[in-house]
Amino acid sequence: MADDRSALERLLWAKIGPPLYYCAECLRTVKVTPVEGGEPIVKRACEHTGQIMAPRKAICVGKGGMSLPTRVKVAAMQVASAVTGRTV
Repeated sequence: MADDRSALERLLWAKIGPPLYYCAECLRTVKVTPVEGGEPIVKRACEHTGQIMAPRKAICVGKGGMSLPTRVKVAAMQVASAVTGRTV
């Protein structure tokens, strides 16, 4: 697997986290726009046609639900991901 990321992309990956979608072959960011009732629109900075990785953090909640501090932490992670476009 080649690492074709720029220095800025490497820095953001190390400091903030990986992008929401990236190319599995070169690790560069991929923009995916969902289309209701159809295939999503995929815009790549590279010419690869391989797999797109979508790392996510899973949060499992038991029968009792989440406590208030956990809910606040999850909401903050969701806002940070929406703002930065990266998995935080």
